Amino acid sequence: MILFRYVARRTLAAFLGALAGVVAIFLAVDFVDNAAAFTGPGWVPAVLELYVYKAAVVVRQVAPAAMILGAAISVSTFRRTREYTAMRAVGLGPWRLAVPVIAVTILSGGALLVVHDLWGVEAAERAEEIQALRFGRGGDRRRFEAAREPKRWFRGKDGRRVYHLRGTLPDGGFARVTVLEVSDAFRLVRRVDADKMRPDGGGWLLEDVEDRTFLPDGNVRLERAASRRYEFPEPPDAFAVVPGRPTQMRWKTLLSQIAIRRRLGLPVAEFQLERYNRLAYPFAGAPGAMLALALALRRNRKGHIAAALVESVGVSLLFWGAQGVTWAMGLSGHVAPWLAAWAPNVVFLVVGAVAVRRSR
Repeated sequence: MILFRYVARRTLAAFLGALAGVVAIFLAVDFVDNAAAFTGPGWVPAVLELYVYKAAVVVRQVAPAAMILGAAISVSTFRRTREYTAMRAVGLGPWRLAVPVIAVTILSGGALLVVHDLWGVEAAERAEEIQALRFGRGGDRRRFEAAREPKRWFRGKDGRRVYHLRGTLPDGGFARVTVLEVSDAFRLVRRVDADKMRPDGGGWLLEDVEDRTFLPDGNVRLERAASRRYEFPEPPDAFAVVPGRPTQMRWKTLLSQIAIRRRLGLPVAEFQLERYNRLAYPFAGAPGAMLALALALRRNRKGHIAAALVESVGVSLLFWGAQGVTWAMGLSGHVAPWLAAWAPNVVFLVVGAVAVRRSR
């Protein structure tokens, strides 16, 4: 237990140091790249606020790579100080180093998962908002505003109804509503226009209604009513589609959006991938650190810190390359979203475990 705590402390210190260094370099490069856009009154406080939020975003992005680098540096120092040689002399194998290193990366990944959901998601959205509205060009502002424009068009779960909701009401209803009904051949057979639409028990109450039915002979039958009840199968929460990217949604919101979009027949592949990747990515440091640890313990290894840096960068690039391939396959539907998110972790875990065992 004493050795476990000793290795864990060294690994955690190396990880935090690597994380601080990588984040600082990333933010410095980003600042130099965007410095020309930082102008106007009060730009200094705005830039400071922007990079506070960006730092929170970057921490999650680079944390697995920092875990891999921290593990490689920690184990390299054990070799440099001959402590690993002493461990081998008394019969202690590489797993006495690997177990505390992996424990630190797993605990760090869990903390990263919680912190990202509590603060990181909002930080990403706020950083994008400042970048687009305060320092962005006209096109950036328009794209940002369009991405957050409330959704107004919805398709019913049976595919035969299309809803156009132009406004919302305080009681959960909608204003200036159009409901289109189509046939199996996608021919318009009915159009209902209403000034207001409110939930009413298991149905909907429409006010100031114009109900048009398009007959097969080409004629149109028009009915008007001050109010009329319709049994649309969609409940009120079916129209609760949240604008924005899945990466900028909290866990609870992400799950609810997947369920809502499924009911409406909207694409959910990207949301499903984000769902599983939200869990898998923070723990990617564990299998990567295991492989980096095995490389650091290989025989005839030359160098220590420099070698650890090169090895960890190589492992990180391999992991991100594998993740990019599986992500593309998940988006295209060739593999299941859960498999696309977890496959790199599992592959690197197996390869790392075999490598650590062979290092004996």
